[in-house]
Parts: sequence; structure tokens; C-alpha cells
Amino acid sequence: MENHFLIPFGSAWWWAGWLILAVYFAVVFFIGRSLNEKARLSFEKTWGLLIAGALLYTQAYQLLNGSWSVSESLPSHLCGFSGLLSIALLYFRKKWAFVPLFFWGIIGGFHSLMTPESTLGGGSFFLMEYYFSHASIMVVPVYHVFVNGIRIPRNGWLTAFLLNNALLPIVFTLNHFTGGNYMYLTERPLVDNPFVVGEWPWYIVGFELAGILHYGILQLLFWKKLETK
Repeated sequence: MENHFLIPFGSAWWWAGWLILAVYFAVVFFIGRSLNEKARLSFEKTWGLLIAGALLYTQAYQLLNGSWSVSESLPSHLCGFSGLLSIALLYFRKKWAFVPLFFWGIIGGFHSLMTPESTLGGGSFFLMEYYFSHASIMVVPVYHVFVNGIRIPRNGWLTAFLLNNALLPIVFTLNHFTGGNYMYLTERPLVDNPFVVGEWPWYIVGFELAGILHYGILQLLFWKKLETK
């Protein structure tokens, strides 16, 4: 994990992440609530293209400067999968993407801002990309709840948890062939996070327990937005 860069708690870049999130929320909520349904659909497709463009540009940027690596650069962390789900929901209108994005994106994005670890390095471009991508996976599902009125299934937390675990063998295999540490299944993350406990493989068990806890709490926080049936 030689390219990983930790952003110290309370540092200027740490606060910048929360400021970016706040501005991001304010701007897209203002735009979304100001538009009629047809115009809002066009805005959301453009938003999805922006997220996709940022993802592709980041890949191209790494290729051009020689920093691209199959073990580090694929969008194969849970937050990377959430970014792809954001594109599926915004641009392609795939409603199936909402539930995993809601739980993975909000929880993953929150912890990524609380204890930031940039897996691509500490350059200004990569830090801005880190905050934009992680803010996106938090803002997109919340936007769909409060602007588009999407309801959260009552078993949504369980669906997200099971899908989360369905990814594990796939990502384990990917790590085996690439030498990567996607979803931190090979080595524990470097961040000082209270939910990262022990060494391999015990911290993964902690991830599982923390996932159930976080998904359950998130569902309770949004209990007024649950499906009525």
C-alpha cells in the first residue's frame, strides 16, 4: 500500500472534505428542487455523466503519469462499486442500484471522510477526486430519497448486507490475481478507525459486525422514509 495517503484528523484537507460535502449537498438539492420533472431528469443524467467522466479521467490521468496499477487503481473497493451504482441510478435510471448504494454509499462515504485514506496518493488532484467521489456516493442516494421520493425497503439493510457479502469471493479472487487489497480483504486499512480491530482475518469479522450495526442504525435514522408496505 505504498501509494496510500492518510489525511490527518482535523487537518486542512480533512475539513475541506466536509466542506465539499456540504456544498455538494446544497447545490444539487437546490437544483433538483428548482426543476420540473423533465428538466430534473436531464440534470440527473448530466450529473451521472459528470461522475462517470471523473472516474474515466482519473483512470486516464494515472495512465498518462505512469501511476496506474492493476493492484490499486480499479474501482473495486466498496466505495468504488458505489460510484458505479451512482452512475447506474442517475444516468441509466436503474432502480435496483438504489438499495445497495444507499447503505454502502452513505456508510462508506461517512467513514471515508471521518478517517480518510487516499489509495491513489496525496497529490492535490487525487485528494480532490477522493472527496468528490466519496461525497457523490453519499449525496446521490440522499438526493433520491428527499427529491425524488424513493422509499427505502424495510428489508433494505439485509439486502445490502447480503449483496455486500456476495462481493467478497469475487473481490478475494480479484485480489489473488492482481496482488491488490480491494475492500481491504488482504491487509487491514492504515487508518485509525475504532471499527478496524485486530489483524487479518479478524478485522474482517469486525467489518461484518460493524456493517450490520451501521446498516441497522441508518435504516432507523430514515425510518420515516421506509416503504409503508
